[in-house]
Amino acid sequence: MAIITDHGTISKPVLNFAFDTKFDTQSFGASSSLTTISGLSVTMSLQDSSNYFLIMGQISIGCGSATSVIATILNNGSEIDSLRGGADGSRLRCTTRGSQDNQFECHSFPLIGAYAPGNTNSHTFTLGGSANAGSFFVNRSANSGNNTSRDNARPFTTLQVFEIVD
Repeated sequence: MAIITDHGTISKPVLNFAFDTKFDTQSFGASSSLTTISGLSVTMSLQDSSNYFLIMGQISIGCGSATSVIATILNNGSEIDSLRGGADGSRLRCTTRGSQDNQFECHSFPLIGAYAPGNTNSHTFTLGGSANAGSFFVNRSANSGNNTSRDNARPFTTLQVFEIVD
């Protein structure tokens, strides 16, 4: 089976696959550091140290008006440098970023990357997020009324990890 990504097609064998999905909500305040998304993790070890992980996630984020957000793939609680943007001055590095224009929005952001740790240790992958102001909401908008409005619909967040033969 081939996996088609924005970096090309992966046609090498997939040895392992694991995933987790978060359906409940979470909220936390603005912070300059990342908060780990609770209830969402995948633990896996490579069968051979020359193989690599293909990590694909989607996080659904809501915030108040005029709020910027970032999200990053974490390994054992730490950011993976090869899955974040390049260091440039004092700018924050992340896997994905976005902005919210109003309290009724909840955007889904993709997180994807290939990671080769070069070992067969156990790795626990999670997602972390941060907002510059107000609150950061996972799987809901800032305005979360209990009605049938599309503004209050509940999306989900997911994390999928594949072991790919190099």
